[in-house]
Amino acid sequence: MSTKDIFIEAANQLKLLQLFDFNGNSRVIEPYMIYDSAKGKVCFHCYQWQGYSESGKVEGWKNPEMDSFEYGVIVNRTFTPRKEYNPFNEKMFANVHFAIPTIDGRQRTH
Repeated sequence: MSTKDIFIEAANQLKLLQLFDFNGNSRVIEPYMIYDSAKGKVCFHCYQWQGYSESGKVEGWKNPEMDSFEYGVIVNRTFTPRKEYNPFNEKMFANVHFAIPTIDGRQRTH
């Protein structure tokens, strides 16, 4: 299963996901959305709980490139979508491939 597929599966189940990059670093995230960045890269929009962070800030909203991960493993722990999750920010997320609903049930269509 591709990293994209495992991200979508975890997101649809509202389960945490542990992602592993090609250097063996891992991070545990809440998966929210897949979108194209302004630079044309496919990125994950996620909230990181723990693990590796290039910026040094472990916890918080992250937008890593999808291709930077080798694989992912679904963690048997659910999450509730965060109130500040906003898939409707079309300036930042102009082209969305996948998005979970907001906490109040609103859904961004692709």
